Amino acid sequence: MLTYFMMFLYTLVVSRKVSFQNMLDSLIPISVLNQGKAAKIISSLQKDEVKIIVKNNEPMAAIVPISRFSELCETEEKWLSEREKENE
Repeated sequence: MLTYFMMFLYTLVVSRKVSFQNMLDSLIPISVLNQGKAAKIISSLQKDEVKIIVKNNEPMAAIVPISRFSELCETEEKWLSEREKENE
């Protein structure tokens, strides 16, 4: 799971030029969700904004707008395809 998380962070930081500070600002402790604030967090998402849910200081999940999720899936498919070609 950590590998996918690192790839996810790499994609955000490099392709979207997200600053490290913005990345830190996107972290949400799971306790906030347990307080019933999930709807508020989801409705406050901007077009390309991503929120990362952490539990015990470890990433557990991400809240991503569906358009961004589709882009990430395409990026992953391209990356996997390139890896397969390299291994042939």
